[in-house]
Amino acid sequence: MTPITPFPAFAPFVAVLLALLLKTSLTSAAQVITRLRARTFLLPEDAALMRTKPVAQEAPLVARFAFVWRNDGENLPFFLLWALAYTLSGASATMAWWLFGGYASLRYAHTLAYLGGRQPWRAVLYLGSVAVIWIVAIQTVLTLTARSGAAA
Repeated sequence: MTPITPFPAFAPFVAVLLALLLKTSLTSAAQVITRLRARTFLLPEDAALMRTKPVAQEAPLVARFAFVWRNDGENLPFFLLWALAYTLSGASATMAWWLFGGYASLRYAHTLAYLGGRQPWRAVLYLGSVAVIWIVAIQTVLTLTARSGAAA
């Protein structure tokens, strides 16, 4: 069977994109549901739509979802860019499955720890996901360095 792409790690890359899209979509949906159940809305137009008054502060769980969003916004782009570079460097599918799957698993677990207020697990899971980003970055640089040296 002819591969769809010359990049062996393309399938794991697409899979982690899908896994992280699902994670962020679930986070968003859960935040909306939590906000509706709490009936707390910061913005006047949102409060008016729900026929209530705006509040000065989010419900605690809604605020935790916002922190999860902020954390994802600070971390997912770095991972996705390095994962793409790793994929384009011709990385092996097996290693990509382990690294990308590990990252996604750590991020899902981090979200649960964040929502549940579980320390030190939240920090451990965060640091684990950052370590995976560094491993992917270093592997990418090493692969590209080895290839450029072999081509010279």
